Amino acid sequence: MDEQRSAGGLALRLKELADGLADPDRDLDDLAAIEAEFVTAGRRELIPSIEAYLAAAVEAGDWYARHVLARILAKTAGRTSLASLLRAYSRDLGDDQNSLSTTLCVLAREDPAAAREILLLYAVSGDGDLRRAAIWLLGFVPEPTDLNLLALAAHDSDEQIQRAVAGTLESHGADPAAVDLLLDLLDDSSPQVRISALSALGFIREPRTLRKIRLLANDDTPRVRAWVAIALGRFPALEPADLSTSTVLARLAADADPYVRERAAEACHLKPLQG
Repeated sequence: MDEQRSAGGLALRLKELADGLADPDRDLDDLAAIEAEFVTAGRRELIPSIEAYLAAAVEAGDWYARHVLARILAKTAGRTSLASLLRAYSRDLGDDQNSLSTTLCVLAREDPAAAREILLLYAVSGDGDLRRAAIWLLGFVPEPTDLNLLALAAHDSDEQIQRAVAGTLESHGADPAAVDLLLDLLDDSSPQVRISALSALGFIREPRTLRKIRLLANDDTPRVRAWVAIALGRFPALEPADLSTSTVLARLAADADPYVRERAAEACHLKPLQG
């Protein structure tokens, strides 16, 4: 009987928390105290209610309520909360979501096989935001078989999905198929996609990609040129004979754009030229 009353009391307390989070004049200290109760309680019978309140917070566009309820759900349900948390994470509510993204990575890695079942399903969803989030998280539990899915997603009309693909391809390292897909993304019409591909290639540091990376030093978009310098700077120390890369970095160090000059100077360990 006491346990039933305790469960009923917690359900009312959860509603009090949800109502408080929805109140624009909410007292954050009071809400933090209630949040701590649920983080400690771990009452799994409340999981459906927590999920419902979390979904409502996302629908209302309330990033703070999402942050609080996602934390409670993760602590209460553990890795079985991954699907609900990923759906909540996929919506852009204007916050950085560092805490939630870290939680998702940890949960996925705790049980990669179970996580991948969910992610592979969502990665072909009709919901673009959910697809992007699933493709991103696949990068933390990668398998070579993902490359077929990523090859299709690389040609998506949504540049956010293409950028997620580039980041996930980075997790496949120097796999030739992954590198080829990244090289193809360097030809994309979106500067942001080209930048994402350059970032991934800079981390992979495959020598055969240098020629195409250097070609983008002529890109019309200053930030793309800056990322050419950043990517080149991530490769091993330049050999004296590597005149092509040295020449490109020297030219970028004299670029008309100050940000490009700064990044090129960092790559060359030089003082940037003044415009």
